[in-house]
Amino acid sequence: MPQTHRSTASTLSLFALCAFIGAFLLAALPGWSQPTITAVPKGLLAQGITPGGRAIWWSVAHERPDSFVTIVHRLEEQTDTDLDGQVGFAFDGPLPEASLWVAIDVATGSYATYAPEDFGVTETSLPPEAAIEGSGRTPSDAFREVARPLVNVLLVRAGQGAWTLRAGDGGATDQDGVEGEISFGIDSMTPVGTSPVAPSRYARGDRLFSIDIDQLELSTLVVGPLESSGVSFGAEVRQ
Repeated sequence: MPQTHRSTASTLSLFALCAFIGAFLLAALPGWSQPTITAVPKGLLAQGITPGGRAIWWSVAHERPDSFVTIVHRLEEQTDTDLDGQVGFAFDGPLPEASLWVAIDVATGSYATYAPEDFGVTETSLPPEAAIEGSGRTPSDAFREVARPLVNVLLVRAGQGAWTLRAGDGGATDQDGVEGEISFGIDSMTPVGTSPVAPSRYARGDRLFSIDIDQLELSTLVVGPLESSGVSFGAEVRQ
């Protein structure tokens, strides 16, 4: 019986061509690129969001509506309903000169930052010990800050959701009772938009964002192995 012999080289070449075309098409999709933020008339535009996905706008600004500085917090979840990989944040009037903006793609956890040109973005890394493992009377994993007295914190778990908490040293949401340190269980964080109830445990790959409310500086951390700690939160710990 006649036999047909296929060329292995031709098969490999076809596979390589298909892989190249696939990679090119994925790279061309807005949601497969790193998000960016640009200023547009009457607002900001975030591009590179997963088409059809959720995006979070997060900002802290120092505004002067009168003679005193007012701290303004903004947090909004949007869905890319037209599948074009971009979402906009409308703003009435000019952007505050002293303001920091972050846009996060919930599907991937990737993000972009923006600040007015004369102000600029200052971004640093959170230390690994910012994410600590609960133990004993602390059933929830925790966030800890020892360098900044007033922070706005955001936790993003790619593909699932985001949670937030604003805390100051010695304030109502600071659960450790230690002067010069902020700690709170992540299960006390508030869901953003359509996100589910906050988790009690970190997952590898979670991303922590922290904005120093006084200095308008951003710090970030991708959660890996957790720092063990005997931090006690006291009466506010959820049992």
